[in-house]
Amino acid sequence: MSETRILTTAQMRWADEQTITSGTSAFTLMDRAGRALSATILELMPDYGRIVIVTGSGNNGGDGFAAAHYLRQRRIPVTIVSLVPLTQLNDECKQHADLASAAGVKIREACADDCIEELSRWLLRAVLVVDAIFGVGLNRSLNSAMMDVIHRINQSDRPVLSVDIASGLCADTGVVMGAAVQADYTLPVAASKWGHWLSEGRDYTGRLLKVAEIGIAEETINLSWQYTCSVEGSFCVHSTCLITDAFLASAWPGRSRLTHKGSYGHVCVFGGSVGHTGAPQLAALGAYAAGAGLVSLLCPDDVWPVIATANLEVMSYPQSTEHWQQADVVVAGPGWGLDQGVLLQTLLDSDKPLLLDADALNIIAADAALQQQLAGRCEQRGAMTVMTPHPGEAARLLDSSSTEIQGNRKESILALTTRYACWVVLKGSETLIASPAGDVYLNPFGSAQLAVAGSGDVLAGVIAAQLVKADDKQVDLGVLISSAVALHGKAGESSGWYLAGELVKQIAQMRQRIEQDGKVL
Repeated sequence: MSETRILTTAQMRWADEQTITSGTSAFTLMDRAGRALSATILELMPDYGRIVIVTGSGNNGGDGFAAAHYLRQRRIPVTIVSLVPLTQLNDECKQHADLASAAGVKIREACADDCIEELSRWLLRAVLVVDAIFGVGLNRSLNSAMMDVIHRINQSDRPVLSVDIASGLCADTGVVMGAAVQADYTLPVAASKWGHWLSEGRDYTGRLLKVAEIGIAEETINLSWQYTCSVEGSFCVHSTCLITDAFLASAWPGRSRLTHKGSYGHVCVFGGSVGHTGAPQLAALGAYAAGAGLVSLLCPDDVWPVIATANLEVMSYPQSTEHWQQADVVVAGPGWGLDQGVLLQTLLDSDKPLLLDADALNIIAADAALQQQLAGRCEQRGAMTVMTPHPGEAARLLDSSSTEIQGNRKESILALTTRYACWVVLKGSETLIASPAGDVYLNPFGSAQLAVAGSGDVLAGVIAAQLVKADDKQVDLGVLISSAVALHGKAGESSGWYLAGELVKQIAQMRQRIEQDGKVL
């Protein structure tokens, strides 16, 4: 399961230390990482030829030395270009450097004034370059000499494999620390890191490979989350998880021949206002696309005639009716306007599963009493609630700014769950999902095509269709909500659409394939 876990630098360091304390030496961990790295290199090298491994002073470099030793045992020509004198290596790295040298690995120090020239000579001879310079420990901006090294690697026109994380990326934020290696592949060690996904990280990671297992127990990785909760100022979570195709396959099992529309729930959408009549309709169609059996739309009386005549599939009612009481799940907010506070208060008083989106969030952000009511609904009454803010809405809910939210996405989503005691879906590139208990899920699916008006409304409906199952005690809510976000993201990656209404069809087709074949394409 480690390939689905995402760790901070502090959590990874603690897991390493605990494994060493339990009897596995740092040398052995490095040896295992090197063995996994060598096997990956053999799979990726485009042709028989020289492998050039660029190493730094830390354990990431030690992994590179260990890999070189194993590659030489397979008669692969290997050169290590060390950016620090070998005398400065720690004991474990030095031992692996000695083993590599004894096996016939060429080791060249490139730490003098001519280091760029030395590096360039070997880059020209490489069929594959391995970046083993920094790893996850980098927490400062690079100096000019190291930036020159990275620029030269990026200009080498050779495929690059980074060990654990592309050198120059902050492993906790994905921010480029002056310059970063443009990796074609990244081999995560023991677990994925936040820097693979956040900020600019994904642009530099290339293809993220399967995690290299080095003998750190799953229990130790899980305990690392608890460790950080005991350290002031650390990222405190109950768990972190990368969403995979397996989530979708489990969330949409095949349909029984004997089912009917009532078997798949009734979603009710509150939304719409003058000039914004499309948003609630897109949410309603999103619910149908994700498998809801019945969808109703309740809108302000002044726009009800417009919405009622705009579609065939969705039942439309003036919101002055009580039709929503018949629903299994309620969505509030798409295109709703900011003058619906009284009705929103009524919805918050109900015990129905409730998804709050768009204007419902803006109304709450401006009303302290509604904020208190929302937190009480979730925390005291246990009523299922999901908020789906984009960064601007999240900023209003936290009295912050969009820039601060985007710069601290994983911390921001936990701040929202703490303040409002409900599930939160923080939309954007690599959407995050978090539970009130601190379980965080990262969605790796999606594309820039989703940056179009209405795609968020569709997502609200897709999630709502899954919330129909929320009362089932055997259902994992994290999987339900995460699978909805993932389905929306994967559909967004597909070609053949550019309007949110067309996205609905992509989602429906993908969901039907999963139900029929049990496979995610």
